[in-house]
Amino acid sequence: MSPIERKKVKKYKSRSKILMRFKILFIILILFSSCAKEVTINKEAVLFEIKRGDTIFTIAKNLQKSKIIKNPKRFQIIAKLTRRDRLIKYGIYQINPQEDYESLLEKFISGKTYSVKITINEGFNIFQIAELLENKGLVKKEEFLSECKNNELTKRYGLPNGATLEGFLFPDTYYIPLNYNSKQIIEIFLNRFDSVVNNEMREKIKEKGLSLLKVIIMASIVEKEAKLEEEKPIIAKVFYNRLKKGMLLQADPTLIYALILNGTYDGNIRKKDFMLDSKYNTYKYYGLPILPICNPGKNSILAAIFPADVDYIYFVAKPDGSHYFSKSLEEHNRAVYIYQILPIKRR
Repeated sequence: MSPIERKKVKKYKSRSKILMRFKILFIILILFSSCAKEVTINKEAVLFEIKRGDTIFTIAKNLQKSKIIKNPKRFQIIAKLTRRDRLIKYGIYQINPQEDYESLLEKFISGKTYSVKITINEGFNIFQIAELLENKGLVKKEEFLSECKNNELTKRYGLPNGATLEGFLFPDTYYIPLNYNSKQIIEIFLNRFDSVVNNEMREKIKEKGLSLLKVIIMASIVEKEAKLEEEKPIIAKVFYNRLKKGMLLQADPTLIYALILNGTYDGNIRKKDFMLDSKYNTYKYYGLPILPICNPGKNSILAAIFPADVDYIYFVAKPDGSHYFSKSLEEHNRAVYIYQILPIKRR
């Protein structure tokens, strides 16, 4: 074969290879387009779990078993062709009807798992939070309460052994992934607490000669006592004034919390309850209760750090939810008669 002929053969082979590549690419594009147009067959939105370590083969088969897709092979093809089969993140996903395979894959690699919206109100205690989480189908109540005593977590805030995280589960609205366990959920609440009660705020606490725990205990009492935001710093100062004078705090919410822990609270406080032997009972024991009684919001925490400059040592609730503040017992007793006893007599 002459050099010219060899050159022609080489040129022909080169063109053939290029043509073959184009054909293969064309087939791949047709195949990709065909697979990408496939859609989910579920009639309504369903939840689907991808477990840690699941392969694309397992995922595709499970999607078929769950009656979400019709063609597992095509789902695998589109995942492998686009090299996304190893980028899929485990978790629970919501899959809507008529979602195409391309969108489904994007969802799985985004890691945007199905989340449950919950709102922890300011003043909720750990028992209320546990019940909320159980009612939302996230975790079991007892499991959550047990995790609230996790020493690894409580030590972060200098809490004593056996203490719970009461006071540090920051009230807010959260979106919790459905597959999260109790510890992961608690970490979300604690991270939010740390972002609000940040280093700058903690420095202010030190400057005031206070500890973080004492501030949160005081804030938790203020949270349960105050109905109006503007009264929170005043109520905080009333309790600080009583502590300074060596008086009992005599805060009803602390007694209620003691009764809750005792399993005897039914919505009412009775005369015998005032002598309940509990370190949370500020009618019996001097000083602050040993630990927080609820999870306070930011304004209550700020009130505990920056109380109002007032001399009051008493307050009584008015019918509208506000309070009358007094500097003497005589004035306080008059206020109790006007705002609590008299309205009952007039009924």
